[in-house]
Amino acid sequence: MKTVITLDDEKFGGNYYHAAHVEVIRGDKTRSAKYVDVDRLLEAMKNARNVDVFYRIGRLPQNYYDGTIRRESDMTISGHMLLTVSKQRISLQFEETKYIIPFPALLFCFHIIHGRVCSTEVYALTGTQWNEKSVLYNFPYGNVNVQSHQVCWGSNSLPEITELRKLDVVCSLFYDSPCNNDYFTAERSVKWKTDNLRNVLEKLKEKEEFPEKLLVMSDRGNIGTLIKGIIKKEDRNGSI
Repeated sequence: MKTVITLDDEKFGGNYYHAAHVEVIRGDKTRSAKYVDVDRLLEAMKNARNVDVFYRIGRLPQNYYDGTIRRESDMTISGHMLLTVSKQRISLQFEETKYIIPFPALLFCFHIIHGRVCSTEVYALTGTQWNEKSVLYNFPYGNVNVQSHQVCWGSNSLPEITELRKLDVVCSLFYDSPCNNDYFTAERSVKWKTDNLRNVLEKLKEKEEFPEKLLVMSDRGNIGTLIKGIIKKEDRNGSI
């Protein structure tokens, strides 16, 4: 059985906290759905002890794009969470040099088990508005494997995720982390042939925005494909 919870801001004029759409999908593919009061739903989730059920949270404010979570019996959080961060121009420490460079919009995919971030995938996005058809691109700088899209956190100590907003801190740590040529790959990180990230940073330091034409399409398709893969894994295994 799978339970999908959607906070429907369109139906309630932006007041998504008034009611949630709860749909139960059984093993025989039959479905039942209704709107329930959010406060009562949260209380029911708090008291639930069926640790095999993940809740699809749908799109939330403050860049929380989508995800599936559950509250464990010890009250920690497990699940997957997708966050978007708009393009920006900020500092980046490369070896001994600090640059001010543009970043494209990014999509973070966090895998959390009992409050611990077990893995983080990062993808670049184009544009400013995204949906499930939005294409995923390789991250153009260092610290991210262009094949697995996994972040190398190095010596960073990540906070325990006791609530979703703690993921904002993890995103900030990512931007603040120094990098080098590790994982930067010619014609895979960006379309240029150079295998030295410094050459890229030198060219981009005068740019106000990241040139999206330099992005290389990933092998993960789009946001919808990523979400479907997460849900399929949870349906098959009963766990993340």
